[in-house]
Amino acid sequence: MTSQVQGEILYAGVSTNPVYTPWMPVRGDIATFGVEVIQRNGTNLEWLVETRTLESSTPSEVFTTQTVSSVVVDKFTSTTDSKELVRYKFTTTGAVSTTNFVVFRALQPSWQTDR
Repeated sequence: MTSQVQGEILYAGVSTNPVYTPWMPVRGDIATFGVEVIQRNGTNLEWLVETRTLESSTPSEVFTTQTVSSVVVDKFTSTTDSKELVRYKFTTTGAVSTTNFVVFRALQPSWQTDR
């Protein structure tokens, strides 16, 4: 779990400059990705997973953007389309404000080999 963002806080309005986790190696064909929202006030957390090969610098989305509007563990299971690396991408909704924020943790993907 060394590649995990722990207790990250994002303020409302983080949409033009998203926050990313480091690239993590793909360890199977199917993964369950998750985010734990610990606290939120006045904004929603939007997250998705990007994937790419080692040779490519252009990532593609594994699934569409997920919006979390409550304190919960949000998860999504998807195939990784045989790419080699994955990372989380985070943004928040609403106008820039220091009183509207979300505190969350990116959970380590759970991998399943389907061979």
